[in-house]
Parts: sequence; structure tokens; C-alpha cells
Amino acid sequence: MKLVKENIENINKYELNKKPYRIKLDANEGENIFFSDIGDELKLNLYPDGDSSLLRNEIGKYLNVDPNNIVAGNGSSEMIELVMKAFIDKGDIILSFIPTFSMYQIFSQIYSAKFIGINCNENFVQDVDVLIEEAKNIKPKIIFICNPNNPTGYLMNKYEIKKLLNNTDSLVVVDEAYIEFAQGSMVEYISQYENLIVLRTLSKAFGLAAIRVGYMVSNKHIINIINKVKSPYNLNSISQYIGVKALREKEKMFQYIEEVKKERNYLYNELKKFPIEVYPSNGNFIFFKSEIYKLDEKLNEKGILIRSFSKDLENHYRVTVGNRWENEEFIKSLKEILENENS
Repeated sequence: MKLVKENIENINKYELNKKPYRIKLDANEGENIFFSDIGDELKLNLYPDGDSSLLRNEIGKYLNVDPNNIVAGNGSSEMIELVMKAFIDKGDIILSFIPTFSMYQIFSQIYSAKFIGINCNENFVQDVDVLIEEAKNIKPKIIFICNPNNPTGYLMNKYEIKKLLNNTDSLVVVDEAYIEFAQGSMVEYISQYENLIVLRTLSKAFGLAAIRVGYMVSNKHIINIINKVKSPYNLNSISQYIGVKALREKEKMFQYIEEVKKERNYLYNELKKFPIEVYPSNGNFIFFKSEIYKLDEKLNEKGILIRSFSKDLENHYRVTVGNRWENEEFIKSLKEILENENS
């Protein structure tokens, strides 16, 4: 199966001027007249580093990967869209388990692809053998695996994903937005498989959703193709700066992960005390089912927001693992609602 679109294969990448300089007069940039007190570290009047070089270097150290195997950008969403730009023609098939991250289907519609979802079993377990068989039958251009899966929290182990890679010619995109809360990253296999892309983000484990830093890790051929369709200055200097700083202080993230896991266990065990169905989670959230009518609205009346879903997942909810006070307030409010329902 030819993965790369022919018109993309023939594009010459937009080349940025990386020559050293004493005076820079090549890009029609203005002077920094508003934030001169910030200093030279950010250089807000200049276009950002189009290759996010410092950021990619820090990501490379974090993952033990060559920076040339990395593309950085505006969150995982931009990475998903870049994959679509590079590989999807009108009418191509995209395959994934459902329920999963909704942007796979949304971008499929935007790029005129056909999205096909394979239902998880009744416990939201994802059967890789079913996926492999379906891929053989319909020959999708791309298979998306959200791992751990959002919203269910289910984790496919890397041996299952390797089995998929060994049994398909399709491009396999493993979205590891929540992998720091679990284990089993596929990053170490990017050079072993020609059809593997791994997506990551600083939004979840690093707690930096506001700066919108996501990145892609793959073999150099795929990275070269992605760079052809990527905008030249796609990630702003402030986001790059904060991302570099966070990665250089990643020990704080590791400490935070341990706190989240501790609170996840607490929240899971507390929820199990109620007459609701709670699913094990490998993310920073817990997925559960409750028959209480419009539970999310009842919680919202108490000032608490949780995620509800459409009719396909009626009565299912996702709650983010907060700090101990937030979790206790959520449990307290849920208990009050349940007691009121039964009174």
C-alpha cells in the first residue's frame, strides 16, 4: 500500500534561513516595542524557530530519541491534522476502536475520509485480533490507537500493538497523550517499523494545556514527509520556551504522576462504594456508568463539572482525577445526589 500522497511526495519543504547573522533584515520583522523588559531570551519581535530545535532536543533527551525523529507543534490536534494532510486522499478509510478521542473522526470528515469504528466489547476492552481482521478486510490508510484510550482509560500493551504492526501495511498512529500515567510506550519501536507514528503532548502529565505543545515521533522518512506539510512557524516562541523549561525540570512531572496515581486509586475505590459501574483506568481520569438521570447536570448545580457523552454512551461519564480536596468534594456531592435519589 502506498501511504504518502503523490502530490505531497513531490513537494519541496519550505526552507528557513538558518545562517548566523549580526543584523537580521530578511523576514520583514518589526521591533519589540511593547515587551522590551522581557529580554533577549524570547525575542518576541522575531519569528519563532521554525524547527523548534531546542524543544526537540529536550524531547529527544526525555525520550532517548534522535531529535531528527521528532516534529513539534500546536498540541496533538495539529499532529493528527498533519498526518491527515500528508497521507489522506478523498475516500480513504480511517479505522479505530470506538469510543475513542473524537478528533480522529472529526478530521476524517474534514479531509473527506471514511471513518470506521470497531466497537470495544462490553467492558470497553479493545481486541487487537478483531482490529487486525477488520484491517485486512477494508484496508484502511490509517489506524488510530489512543493508548491509554480516552475516554475509557483502557491500555493496549505494546505486544498487542506490535502484533498489529506486523500484520498490516496501514499507517498505525499511536496517540500516547496519557502514556505517562501508564506504561508501555511505543517510542522505542519507531525505527523498527516503517508504518508507525507516536503522538505525545505536554498538556496532560506536564500540566501545560494552555501552551498547546504536542509532538510526533517516527522514522525519518515519515518525519520528512510531515515537515513538507507543516507550516514554517507553527509553534510560537513562548510555547517553545515554556516547553523547554518544563522538560528540563521533568522531575516535577514524575512527582506529579505519582500523586495522580495515588489519587486515581483513591477516587476509584471511593466510586466503587456507590451503585455505579466503574472501569479501571490508565489515564488521569476515571470512566464510569450511572443510571442517575442527567448526573452531570446535577453535579454542575453543585459547581462540579464532569464529562458526559452522546447517546452512544448514554449514562457514561468521565471524571478527571483532581487533588485530594477536589476529589473529596466530588465524592461528597455524588453521595448527596445518590441519597437524594433514594429518599
